[in-house]
Amino acid sequence: MFHPLLAPPTELKDTDLEQKILDLSKKYFIAARMGQSGVCDQLSMALSMYKDEQSRRQREATKTLVRDQDKDLDDLINVQ
Repeated sequence: MFHPLLAPPTELKDTDLEQKILDLSKKYFIAARMGQSGVCDQLSMALSMYKDEQSRRQREATKTLVRDQDKDLDDLINVQ
């Protein structure tokens, strides 16, 4: 999901992305306590965009890690 008023999350560093998620989560809970459902909807949309990007990065890192581990095992196993 893309929020039209926010910069693309792909341009953020991992630490900045985590900080944005933390900051927006705090603001979401404040708005929820105040009964501001419209604000909660907008914050929820932005949060899901940042969380989706974080999940995508974690999947890529896991995929790279598994791929690198598979290469290491090729040298250990010698089938003749």
